[in-house]
Amino acid sequence: MLCGIASGAALQGSEWTPLSLGDVPLNARSPAFVQFASKGRLLGFGGCNRLFAEYQTSADNDIFIGPVAATRMACEEDIQMFEAQFAAALENARTFRRRETQLTLFDSAGAPILELRQTDWD
Repeated sequence: MLCGIASGAALQGSEWTPLSLGDVPLNARSPAFVQFASKGRLLGFGGCNRLFAEYQTSADNDIFIGPVAATRMACEEDIQMFEAQFAAALENARTFRRRETQLTLFDSAGAPILELRQTDWD
């Protein structure tokens, strides 16, 4: 790790909760999270449904996630809308920057689309 910036290998095994989606800050008590599990599997929770995907990272901090699949629980409309936006942000991520317990995902134009905080840093 150099200057607090980590490579893709440093994401494996970590769990993250979203802080903002695009320019919109999220409720600090949101139950949503993603985990970069072993063997390129992404697991998560959007607030009502469990999320599943595959991911790949490179040493150049490229990241590719998706497609994101979810369980089909009946949820409130605002939670369903958030889950769709959360999944879309994950699928649209092309690069990432990790600085200690902060992770930012960027789209193909380099715009930040999802800001997350690591929750399992102990």
